[in-house]
Amino acid sequence: MALRDLFVRPSSILMVLLIAGSLILAACGATPPQSAPVPTQAGAAPPPTSVPATPADARPQATGRTRLVFFGNLEPASIDVITMSGNVNERQVAAQIFETLVYMDQSQQIYPGLAREWSRSDDATTWTFKLVSGVKWHDGTPFTAQSVADYFDYIRDNPVGSGPGSLKAVIGSAKAVDETTVELTLTAPRPDLLIELADPGMGIGNAAYLKRVGADAGFNPVGTGPFKFKEWVRGSQIVLERNPEWTWGSPLFKMSGPPLIEEVVFRFSSEAQTRLAALEAGEVDFVDLLPFQDVVRVRTDPRFTVTGVLLPGMPQMNYLNTSLAPTDDINVRKAIIYATDKQGIIESVYFNMVEPAYGPLSRVFPEYEPALEQMYEYNPEKAAQLLEEAGWLPGPDGVRVKDGRRLEVTIVENKGWNDWVYVLQANLQAIGFDAKVLTTQGPSNTEAIASGKYHVPAMGDVFASASQMTRDWHSEGYGTFPSGHFLKGEDGARLDRMLKEAETEIDPEKRIEKYREIQKFIMEQALMVPIFELYFYVAHANNLKGFVVDGTGFYKYFAPAYFE
Repeated sequence: MALRDLFVRPSSILMVLLIAGSLILAACGATPPQSAPVPTQAGAAPPPTSVPATPADARPQATGRTRLVFFGNLEPASIDVITMSGNVNERQVAAQIFETLVYMDQSQQIYPGLAREWSRSDDATTWTFKLVSGVKWHDGTPFTAQSVADYFDYIRDNPVGSGPGSLKAVIGSAKAVDETTVELTLTAPRPDLLIELADPGMGIGNAAYLKRVGADAGFNPVGTGPFKFKEWVRGSQIVLERNPEWTWGSPLFKMSGPPLIEEVVFRFSSEAQTRLAALEAGEVDFVDLLPFQDVVRVRTDPRFTVTGVLLPGMPQMNYLNTSLAPTDDINVRKAIIYATDKQGIIESVYFNMVEPAYGPLSRVFPEYEPALEQMYEYNPEKAAQLLEEAGWLPGPDGVRVKDGRRLEVTIVENKGWNDWVYVLQANLQAIGFDAKVLTTQGPSNTEAIASGKYHVPAMGDVFASASQMTRDWHSEGYGTFPSGHFLKGEDGARLDRMLKEAETEIDPEKRIEKYREIQKFIMEQALMVPIFELYFYVAHANNLKGFVVDGTGFYKYFAPAYFE
């Protein structure tokens, strides 16, 4: 089976970024704007498709089955949108509880959310949102323009998680013009604001509630969305229940009225085979991260639908920490890149179902720099030569030594996400490293990486706009998101400046050039080991219909879901 037969990928990112300015100047009503198809680049993958939305008139008025069980790979640390750490499983749950001002589908079309209309100033610093009326928080209090203004004020003035934290530095002021109109003023242009606001991590949080209950909000959140929080049994499940008052859903969902699903249950296990076994036993309806070795078999099972998606963002990779020896030496960092057998990883771990990555940005973006594909080939001999030039010579047990010190590095694994790290470990051992793997999971992974104490942590990121590279590479970091520990001094300051200049650039052509320069700089400095483009498989029961997939291809909205 050819690789292209297995995947769908988010489409029209190029066109969205080029025409976003014109789209957002117009008020958006119930019918979403249409975007033109993206030209296929030479050598690129085939034109993308998307999961088709179910027409509203095709949905039944009632269904006999009303409980949906979703099995993900990692239990959240928080499910309040303001405090979430950056874990994608947190966003998956929060996407059902909280609503965003706007939504984006897999064709990269922007849809109304809590905001039914919007406009912006020519310099992209002042944004005005006209909100839907009649919305209530889950605790019964009214949702108004002041709620949105309070949300942005809270982000600006308080420590927050990785979603809203990406906007923290540019929020100037937020003002409720009237009950349903809010004006957001930024300190710098933000041409990609709508794309960022469509991320489930940018759901509008309840700042008043968070101030009242503090950290407990992360375990008993209050949103406005189609499902309300019911219970969280730690180590077991999170249960959400239908919000019977939810009648203001986005046109993206092609429905009106409360969900047909009465209860959504989220279970979690880092063991992929455990998730798959539960699906095949009929215990769950939907699983994330289907094991690559089982994709073809499950696809042939008539009970299930399998979908593969290329997720836009930062490919699966390993940071290289420049603050620690020996990876503070650029020759050592380059040696690690040259020694990494990406093709071997793709064949042995991912069964040739992914594509190699070459830098910090997925190839689906117009800003992608194709020149990176020629920068580092797999060449263990060159890697060994670089180590010797750096003074690292073979020791009696095969581990290289310099000035009496062994060539030691620690690779950080996030269990359930980074299966390639053991091949990487073997690659490095083959050229004289004493390479160890530290296995972490969830909050312990975030803590380990953010600490800056380890040399080669594994990472990846999912986003729909190149401007979100800032959260992966800027020295500030955002909330607890692990960034800012991997380049110091003047070079680090230069990268910070480049990122800020690029994210505020309004001219599309200049923007592309700036992001290509950033990618080249990161790879010239050998700050990461690109591994593969993040392909992602899900499987669900064939009778589960109607759910919507967001613009990254990762997050699912279950408001319109039903069972046939």
